[in-house]
Amino acid sequence: MTSRKKTVWIIGATSGIGEELCKLYADDGWQVVASGRRVDRLEALKETYTSVTSLPLDVTDNEQIAQAAHDFDENASLPDLTLYCAGVFHIGGLSTLTEEVCVSAMDTNYFGAVRTIHNLFPLLKERGSGHVAIISSLSGYGGLPYAASYGPTKAALINLCEALKPSFDRVNLSLSVINPGFVKTAMTESSKLPMPFIVSAEGAAKRIKKGLDRKSFEIAFPFPLVTALKLLRFVPYWAYFRLVGLTAGKHSSS
Repeated sequence: MTSRKKTVWIIGATSGIGEELCKLYADDGWQVVASGRRVDRLEALKETYTSVTSLPLDVTDNEQIAQAAHDFDENASLPDLTLYCAGVFHIGGLSTLTEEVCVSAMDTNYFGAVRTIHNLFPLLKERGSGHVAIISSLSGYGGLPYAASYGPTKAALINLCEALKPSFDRVNLSLSVINPGFVKTAMTESSKLPMPFIVSAEGAAKRIKKGLDRKSFEIAFPFPLVTALKLLRFVPYWAYFRLVGLTAGKHSSS
């Protein structure tokens, strides 16, 4: 008897970490459902990997997410692992504090994840198994001058996952929050910020998959940056602002 292939649903699969995770899981023998708004990129993945299926999706549309979850359930194909990788990133401080930028960032980065969990959790609970992983960021650990519109969305994701972890545990479901540092993607390639310990999207995907295989709650890297940012939360604010201010440069107000 042939064992069933595990299924991973990767939301935000058309670039960066999400795309690299698609490739890793396909190479590892998983059935991959790739979602995103860029249909051409989804089709390219589907053509390259026979185990990848394309599911176009706009995470700002709750009806689309609800329909996808319903279809999974109806076809008895609920994912074993759901990875929420969708995100937008606007570099800057005060200049990014417009309604258009901040609402867009929160809608995609945070509310898209909320919609995904809201629609999937009851179905996974009924089945009795499942793992949901949300990509946040080390910028969610504390306010940084160049991430005034981005960092709050990631802080919200970390807080959300911490709040929901006990509820997942009570019904034997797994929840992970992923906090990468700087990753070389289309979102960061135009940045003039110093980006210490930057890793490739492929390298980030490998670290993430390794942590998810262990069902770790938090997957954070690179270690030196994780340690530095976590320690910053224990220093007085006068010292915190002096230290993070050194990274601000022209992005603190631009």
